[in-house]
Amino acid sequence: MIRKYSKKGLEKRKLERECLPEFFQKHIEIAKTKCCEECGAKLKGNTTEIAHVLPKQYFKSVMCNDLNVLYLCGHLSSGQCHTKMDSCSNEILKTMKVIKKINNIFKQLLPQIVEKINYKHYDRYE
Repeated sequence: MIRKYSKKGLEKRKLERECLPEFFQKHIEIAKTKCCEECGAKLKGNTTEIAHVLPKQYFKSVMCNDLNVLYLCGHLSSGQCHTKMDSCSNEILKTMKVIKKINNIFKQLLPQIVEKINYKHYDRYE
């Protein structure tokens, strides 16, 4: 489902996300030299391989923070670890190799988060 925004809402969203093009460009270049942090597959340098630990949708205050990144294989690979991380349950996330790094990143970013954090986020990241 495609979300429709009012003209004012669209401008607000555009302002909130203005840092993303530079953020992704920087991290795509880094990803080209890395392997997936979950499965070890060689990354191709695609935006789908740049995973936000804390989702952009909920944590706008840290969406372009360089700490808020994992390099995970995306839709161009068979592993699709990025999709797995984003869509899995908390129980499955806790079995992934990157869970310790995710928890560490959450703790480091916590003082910089201005959004309200509900218990579901704490349960997922701590």
